[in-house]
Amino acid sequence: MAEEDIVGRLRRRAAKAKDRYPEQADDPNTLVGGLILDYEAAANEIERLRGSLHTLSRDALRAMLG
Repeated sequence: MAEEDIVGRLRRRAAKAKDRYPEQADDPNTLVGGLILDYEAAANEIERLRGSLHTLSRDALRAMLG
């Protein structure tokens, strides 16, 4: 089974919720609006962590190689 990109999955869920419940999507006080914010925040945080991990691994490899 191919590994699915979690960032893309979270963003697709947010987009689907926005399309399905447009009247609640922009209101963070509703369940749908809160979930959309959570999906988008999680996707952004995962992207940030991936970038940090990439930088850290590159720096560690550079230190090992001298």
